[in-house]
Amino acid sequence: MKRTIWMAAAAMILAAAVAIPLIAQPPQGRGPRGPGGAGPMPMLRGLNLTDAQREQIRTLSEQRRTGGDPRRTLMDLQRQLQTAILADTPDQQKIDDLKNSIATASAQELAARIDFQSRIAQILTPEQRAQARESVDKGQGPGPGRRGGVSRPTHGFRPSS
Repeated sequence: MKRTIWMAAAAMILAAAVAIPLIAQPPQGRGPRGPGGAGPMPMLRGLNLTDAQREQIRTLSEQRRTGGDPRRTLMDLQRQLQTAILADTPDQQKIDDLKNSIATASAQELAARIDFQSRIAQILTPEQRAQARESVDKGQGPGPGRRGGVSRPTHGFRPSS
């Protein structure tokens, strides 16, 4: 009898050990409107946009996609920098050039993001903008990682804590 109880307890512990990490995993893949389902600006959630507003935002998003992606350029330059740093014989001139290119690309990405968000803000009604401001003030915006909307690629490197 004791053996059966212990076996049942061990089976439950084993099942929990397998199930808990799976349950704790965040959802994988893209949501309905991009990574995490956030859409172009997370603060748009809950604003009850009209169909016309949604269409205008969709058009702006499409224009942004077809007009080149400053984030992709920035990420490519950061990858090149990591490769240059990790070279068997690092070329300091190349590293310095890449640092300057990254600074320029970062400024361009920021300007493009601000322009995009400003255009979207003009589509919103004054009440919707007020709601969006409240969302940002509560820490529910503005973007990935909630750090000013900037996504910081790690390229597989994570410093130990």
